[in-house]
Amino acid sequence: MGLSFLHAPFYHDYGGFQLLLLWGLPHYRNSSVRCMINREALIQAREKKGLSQPALAKLAGCSQQLIGALEAGTNKSTKFLPKIASALGVDPGALDSDWSGIQAPEPAPRPVLPPVGDPYGPKDFAIYSAAEGGPGEVLRSVEPVDWWPRPIEVQRVTGAYGMYIVGNSMAPEFEPGHVAVINPNLPHVADKPYIFYAQTEDGTVRATVKRLRRQTAEAWHVTAHNPAPGQKGDFALSKNLWKVAHRIVGRQDPS
Repeated sequence: MGLSFLHAPFYHDYGGFQLLLLWGLPHYRNSSVRCMINREALIQAREKKGLSQPALAKLAGCSQQLIGALEAGTNKSTKFLPKIASALGVDPGALDSDWSGIQAPEPAPRPVLPPVGDPYGPKDFAIYSAAEGGPGEVLRSVEPVDWWPRPIEVQRVTGAYGMYIVGNSMAPEFEPGHVAVINPNLPHVADKPYIFYAQTEDGTVRATVKRLRRQTAEAWHVTAHNPAPGQKGDFALSKNLWKVAHRIVGRQDPS
């Protein structure tokens, strides 16, 4: 008779003895002794490990119904015994004496997956706050108040930043609460929105958001959508005071 080598115990009767085939290793036992999985030992090992029946079944690669049947005693043996024992951290012989002296197989190492990065990219985009500082003007914070993932308009743009909009001078193009996306490296061209900065001696960052119509050597000629009372919609900002202009290339609405 040919012998089949199985992972689970498999018996043949030979004159009052049964030949146990286990992973290709022959073991002999008396046929008058019939071993089976010790359900109390299985329950105790599972509870000691802190596993539920579904959790143990998942680790062993079998069904919860099988674990339940083994613990209830309705199933006496299973080919999954080595994997169940491995999941419980015990040798198979602790659950079924037929397996005494046989160590549980080492669990397959879990694949090490590379860390998943933020799908929106690193938070390296500085956001500044602003407060109203006079008719049509704002006082910008000196330091960033938040860091966001970089908007698409300024990907790989050195020095790009954002600023919260306050006031209604440029509504509806820029509403209070919007964040203006600013690229400080672009040239000054007509009919584009800019944030203009004034020179201050005390370190205060004084700014105003307006649309540039044109420029001369002496002034920025700008437009406010909603000028302050007593102020015209089109007016000039002296370059002696408002020395810097950064183009606004987009806006974000945090709400």
